[in-house]
Amino acid sequence: MIVSRAREKIDRFNKMGLHYNIVANHVYEKRRSLPDLFDSEYIPYLVAALISFDMERMMGTGADKYDVAAGGFATALRKKLTAIKPKIEPLTKISLVDVDLEKERENIESAYGELSAGGLGGLNQRGAGFHVGATKILHFLNPELFLIVDSNAARAFKTSYGINYRNTTQPGYTSEKYMRCMVIAQTDIGKRGLEAFRALDPGTPIARIYDKLTFATGSGWF
Repeated sequence: MIVSRAREKIDRFNKMGLHYNIVANHVYEKRRSLPDLFDSEYIPYLVAALISFDMERMMGTGADKYDVAAGGFATALRKKLTAIKPKIEPLTKISLVDVDLEKERENIESAYGELSAGGLGGLNQRGAGFHVGATKILHFLNPELFLIVDSNAARAFKTSYGINYRNTTQPGYTSEKYMRCMVIAQTDIGKRGLEAFRALDPGTPIARIYDKLTFATGSGWF
């Protein structure tokens, strides 16, 4: 199960994934200082987080990744953030343990769909979908609420809870499966108790703690 041997998983992740933690913590710090997470001021930090979290190959080259006027990734990201703001901004100050996921399902799935869409105007500069990147953007908009679901996490949810992801590099991501993962995480955290869960990795947002557990589980560490 994802939360089994949680302390060992967190400890190993923090040793093996130091570069992820350094970047994430810096982005979280910047996030706390901003009055508007959907403004262009936050975009370079989102871009840096995506690059550090292994999305660069889909984001184009050069300054286009950072420059909102260059017509590349940053330009597309600004448009996407503007599009999802009405649905997601009210969720930027609520945690996974407190949110009514069923009530917010339409907003979350709509934002996920907007961010993950391929084709013209999509965030993947190669034209394909941007599913993993969508969950990473949502996470850095609110790391207390939104999970990151990549191939390791998909494998963890498949083996632990039977969610029908495929054991491939393209597991078959969908917004509906993402919501199922969030419900599972909410239940797991609730069963352990919020304070006990936070104590696994003090100072780390709860969705990020859960991400570390899914990564370790999906990687087969324990």
